[in-house]
Amino acid sequence: MESGKILRHVLGPNGENLKTPFGQPWIEPDGTGEPAEFQFTGTGFLIAGVPLMATNRHVALPWTSGNREKALSDAGLEPEMLRLLAYLPDQTEPIEARLVRFSEAADLAILAVEPSVQDLGIPLADATSRVGEELFLLGYPTGLKALIAQAGPGFLEELEAEGTLNFWSIASRLSTQSKIHPLASRGIVARTSESAIVYDAETTTGGSGGPALNRRGEVVAINAAILPEFGGSNIGVPVSHLRALLREVESQ
Repeated sequence: MESGKILRHVLGPNGENLKTPFGQPWIEPDGTGEPAEFQFTGTGFLIAGVPLMATNRHVALPWTSGNREKALSDAGLEPEMLRLLAYLPDQTEPIEARLVRFSEAADLAILAVEPSVQDLGIPLADATSRVGEELFLLGYPTGLKALIAQAGPGFLEELEAEGTLNFWSIASRLSTQSKIHPLASRGIVARTSESAIVYDAETTTGGSGGPALNRRGEVVAINAAILPEFGGSNIGVPVSHLRALLREVESQ
């Protein structure tokens, strides 16, 4: 039975989060602790000339991936985005992002961001790449894991000593120390169609929503899916679908 309340952690006598006999967090609509939240990471990029960011729909609405949405619905639960933050390279503070529109036909979403960062955007290509052409993929594969590894062994030790080792403290410290930078990989376009571009530039979970660039630095596709069982090939949404979604935003 739906109550409309936010699920919160049930607290023990000392204010600690209690767990069920199965070792799972104990959460109830009448809990008095913090809201039960799950953190998701992905990649996005600023679009040149407008205060907008592009990413995948399954990054902006992470519960739409796989069977999560059905599982929540069957349990009488409704997901809610509590915070949507974008961490930019060489920017010491994150920026708030807000979902503006997502595509029903393609795995794309557009977020609104602060106008002050629109000069950092990447231009969109006029046409998609052809088979055999080279492209470059930017993103954050494995999310925080890769960034922590690049930060060095002393990074986590500092946070552990301060007693602030959690998702948000890690992301904040990486940002303030200017240690958030995307990884780049290079590949060749293997196949193109109206709905997808297949290429072998390597990435993995966390790289979803990253821009695939041509040799002129223009976005030709938005990374959307990986095919690990097929030589590491990946699938991107052609930039034409992003342009179509942008036109929908402009017409609002």
